[in-house]
This record gives sequence, C-alpha cells and structure tokens, in this order.
Amino acid sequence: MYYKYSLFLILLLTGMAACVEPYSVKFGSAKEYIVVDGVVTDMDGPQYIKLSKTNPESKNESSEFSQTIWTTGQSTLPLTKARAKVIVNDSQVFELTETDPGVYALPALFKGKVGDSYKLQFVTETGTNYESSSEKMLPVTAVTSAYDVFNPKGLPKYSAYYGDFTPSNDIYINFDDPAGEQNFYRWQWTLWEVQKSCATCNQGKYYLFQAENGIDGDCFKDLTLKYNNIYDYTCEDLCWDIFYSSDITIFSDIYTNGQSQKDKLVAQIPLLQSNPCLVSLQQNSLTPNAYRFLKLIQDQAVNSGTLADTPPAPIQGNILNTSDKNELIIGFFTASSVAEYKTMLWRKNVKNQAVLNQLFKTIHNRDQILEERSPERPYIPLAICKNSRSRTPFLPKDWKWTQ
Repeated sequence: MYYKYSLFLILLLTGMAACVEPYSVKFGSAKEYIVVDGVVTDMDGPQYIKLSKTNPESKNESSEFSQTIWTTGQSTLPLTKARAKVIVNDSQVFELTETDPGVYALPALFKGKVGDSYKLQFVTETGTNYESSSEKMLPVTAVTSAYDVFNPKGLPKYSAYYGDFTPSNDIYINFDDPAGEQNFYRWQWTLWEVQKSCATCNQGKYYLFQAENGIDGDCFKDLTLKYNNIYDYTCEDLCWDIFYSSDITIFSDIYTNGQSQKDKLVAQIPLLQSNPCLVSLQQNSLTPNAYRFLKLIQDQAVNSGTLADTPPAPIQGNILNTSDKNELIIGFFTASSVAEYKTMLWRKNVKNQAVLNQLFKTIHNRDQILEERSPERPYIPLAICKNSRSRTPFLPKDWKWTQ
C-alpha cells in the first residue's frame, strides 16, 4: 500500500546541529534528470539503491532536488530496467535486483564492512553508463543514551489530519565523540506502527485467490461502482506500517573534536496514533565527500533569499555519466557504518492528542469506508498484510508488548 508521503527518496541530510526546514521555491524541470539515492551500510537486513528520474512536464519545488524527493503524483518516475551493481574495493562485484520499479536490492546477505570502499555502477535500458566515486566506509561511535520529549507542534505540515502542526516525540541523544580524528555524522530513523487497515480499493473490491506461493489478495475493478467509490479492508492479522525519516540532520565535530555530545536533538517522530511504537535511531558515519555534498545542500536550503545567497538549484553529486561528464546527476552514493539505538515509545506523554488505532485516519485524513455485506457478497474478506519496504506482517525485532 502506498501513501502520498511514504515513498520518500531521501537524498542525504543537512543541518550542522539539528533539523532544518527548507524554504520552498517552485520551478519547472527543463529536462529529465536522473536521481540516485544510495547508501551501503554494515547493518543486517535488505539494502536498497533507488534510481529515478524527474518528470520534465511537472513543476517541482527546489527542496525536492536538494533535500527530499517525494514520489507523489508525477514529479519523479522510477528508473526501471537498469542493470546495477556495487563494486567493493575495485574487485568484488555484487549484482543488484530490481524488486520494485526503480528499487534495486543488494543480495540478501550483503553487509558492508568498515575500511572497505564501495562504488555504484549502473547501465540504463538505453545503454548509458553511470558510475559513482569510490566511498570508504568509516567507523562511527555508539549512542550512549537517548530520551524523548513530547512536542505538540513538532512537525509543520506533516499530516493533514492535524493541520499546520503534527505533534512529535523529539528524541535527544548523548554520545562520546572520539578524540584526535575528524568525524562527520548523520542521523536517520525508522518507525514501526501497528496498522489495522491493509487494503484500499478504488472503484473495485478486494478478493482472495490462490497464487503460486499460497493465498494472495488484491483489488479488482468493478465497473458497476462509481469511479470515485472507495472501500477499505481490515487486516487479517497483525500488521505494521514502516515509516522513514525525511528530515535532514548532520553534524561535524570540527569545533568539538573529542568532546562528549549531550542532549542533541536528532529525530522528531510524528505522533500518528497513541499506540506504542518501535523506533530505530541510526547514527551514521559520513565520508568527507558526502558531508561536503550535504553541506552545500544545507547552505542552499537555509539561505534567506537575498542577493548574496546562492539561488536554489539542483546540485551535482558524485555520480557521472561515463561518456558525458557534463550531464547533471542528482543525488549521492556513499557508505556508512551505523550505530543503531532501538527503543519503544510508550507514548504516555502525548497528552490526549492522539487515540488508539488512529494510523489510517492520520495518514488519509478520513475514517475507513468498509464494504458492507450483500446477498451477492455475504462474506467480506480480510486483507493480507503484504511484506514490503513500507509494511510487514512479521513482528519487528525488539518489539515489546508491555513496558
């Protein structure tokens, strides 16, 4: 299931000390740009590289090229049928598999290693070759402790359900920066929320059927229904929706080398419902090249629009067309070591600003519309929770039911 703001392509992050809200400037795409969103890590689990292209017929906001690209509407289109691979230390090759349009997965057991160097290569369906610079995975220190503070006006314009401000649980961390070396950090988060609704059918109804790997389910169009008819279907079993950070948060220790970092705001988790949820906070190492790229984005995102400022524009990353060095490629490919800090948010501090099992309404800004039984359809099926990057039927690791 796709949400209008859930398939973010996060092009890497900004902010010398904390989250930065970019101002927005709208402009049209003069032509089609390729967008690369890729990072390899030393974490377990599936790793993905995302390739897309801008739609030259659409209008886009400058922040979509400099910080986050949302795949809503037709602002970006997946770059499909590419042949992609990651090369380790200029010798070992890992072929990528396209699992969803524009989403390319590394082998399931792939895991990066500190000290190794990584390069992305891909060839488009038309035969054009692209290659990134080589990025060395640097170590990262661990988070020593973390805590959250409820913020009733945490995230501007995140959910239409809340209006101008979506409440958030703001996460602060402590960690010890190593002395005698320069370090660059990036913070991201992943959020697991219990979801009760697993399918929405537009001008159609949900059916279960026998598939190659067992029982499957999907929406099938019904022309007897009005074109704007919507039915929502309850999940057959436990299900979790997965959300990813889009805020841009980086930090350099150039002025604080070797000092302990205390009470640093690194994440704002949206209050989508009052149910307990699981948060994975990732403290990532950044290469100097990646940090410089992100710093350029930061400078562009926070300028005030005066004559002394650089105007918002797409920024060249570290991917080049091997036969045309002048082609602008948006995005960056890099490697990061990750120190993960997982915690349950019990949300006992949300002050009655959310209710249980509210996730569907917070996302869609409406209540569920359930199909009613009829003589022609006396049994309404429950929907299957299909495993994907944004949803899972499997109990998340480190999930707790009680405090």
